[in-house]
Amino acid sequence: MAKVVGIDLGTTNSAVAVLGADGLSTIIHNREGDNTTPSAVLFDDGEVTVGKQAKNAETSLPNNVVRYVKRHMGNPDYRFIPERTDDEYGPEIISSFILRFLVDDASDFLGEKVEDVVITVPAYFGDAERTATRQAGEIAGLNVLQVINEPTAAALSFGLKGGYNGKVLVYDLGGGTFDVTLMNISNNNFTVLASAGDRNLGGFDFDNELIRLVEARYRELGGTLDPDDDKQLALIREQAEAAKHRLSTSDKAKIRIGTESITVVRDEFDRAVADLVTRTRYILEDVMDQSGMSYSDVDKLLLVGGSTRMKIIERSVKEWTGLEPDKSVHPDEAVALGAAIVAELRNAAESGKPPIVKANVSDVVAQGLGVAVLADDGSKMLNSVVVAPNTHVPNRVEASSFSTVGATNQINLQITEGDENGAELQYVKILGESLLNLDYDLPAKAPLRVVFVVNENQTVEAELHDAVNGRLIGQMVVERTANLKAEDVVSLRKQSKAIVVQ
Repeated sequence: MAKVVGIDLGTTNSAVAVLGADGLSTIIHNREGDNTTPSAVLFDDGEVTVGKQAKNAETSLPNNVVRYVKRHMGNPDYRFIPERTDDEYGPEIISSFILRFLVDDASDFLGEKVEDVVITVPAYFGDAERTATRQAGEIAGLNVLQVINEPTAAALSFGLKGGYNGKVLVYDLGGGTFDVTLMNISNNNFTVLASAGDRNLGGFDFDNELIRLVEARYRELGGTLDPDDDKQLALIREQAEAAKHRLSTSDKAKIRIGTESITVVRDEFDRAVADLVTRTRYILEDVMDQSGMSYSDVDKLLLVGGSTRMKIIERSVKEWTGLEPDKSVHPDEAVALGAAIVAELRNAAESGKPPIVKANVSDVVAQGLGVAVLADDGSKMLNSVVVAPNTHVPNRVEASSFSTVGATNQINLQITEGDENGAELQYVKILGESLLNLDYDLPAKAPLRVVFVVNENQTVEAELHDAVNGRLIGQMVVERTANLKAEDVVSLRKQSKAIVVQ
């Protein structure tokens, strides 16, 4: 059986893992011997470089290096244009370069070409972001077996390793995203009880607060900063990242701007990021409220993601929960290790061969899915939630029945993403339109029902049924406004294949 790998496609760093014949996951070193690879891409003179070299080039070529592209997944308007070129790159093809780099190293490590992968995403990623991640894999020439939630993967790697049973709370603060997941593990059955997050809260934001702090201190010393000096800004960010890491082990760190050396003590940093830390607490408590449980019901606390190394994070989470974090989990590697397990399970299911490990995973959708409906007074369109947050997947969920106004051979629905039932559409996200063209007319007042089919990737499709007898009328095609069309993916795959990634 061909080797399959799990990929943690991170905001700041990525990792790859494979499941061994002994049932244990192993991180695959990259070509530089490191366990993680910076999620950075350099465009220079027609060449594409990924990883440490790309990250290191940011201070000298700031307008040719793209980082944090994960934050733009599912954004159709994002384009990166390298300096001195007219080339444009969207988040999917940029991510495909990172994936190609990771998989090339995995293929070299394993001695065979890797094509089948599982890719992790933040639990709070919506349909558009998940679809974009899958499309990035396809552009990279990969067969994406599944897209799985990062905290779920981390809990899976923890639970299987020691045959653990109990309730596990995963606090996952990465480079750009934040998730909290509460999971019950029983006899290798992994059931997510509740999950929530913020796709724009991570180490990057903590860096920004530190940068604001030192820039303000620099101005107090009489210094001036040129907002158009991209090299200087990139150098400050590089030093801020290093200082943040140092403050995880030391009481103070220095950042140099121009001729000034500015010392930041940990207490100053903690005060600067206090609001960000509080935001994570709100999400943590939201998950506990949704589950109907208290911290005393939790058996294990896992801190995942490199940003949990900050002293203020560990101290705060311990204070809030009264729980001691389990130190057996590697914050940078747990997600990839769990993804490798899911890759083996999916590959075995598709091939019909018994898996090396046995586990059942039941995840949930973190955000509600629904349709736009006309208000009773006919004045506006409102959100009607069909799939409530924390509904287990895969699943089929029926919407309320409705009737056609007049005879028609086309049904057109707007698919929404949002938790509040009855909210006006300006407060929810429109994923796209779900279309069904028939070769015959449905009569006026025909009773119909829409069924949402949410797969294990937590992306949605729709079916139209006769509300009286339940007969399937047809599969509805969801035209996702934020994602690439199938022909665009094929075109970008050809474009990507012609580019050498190093």
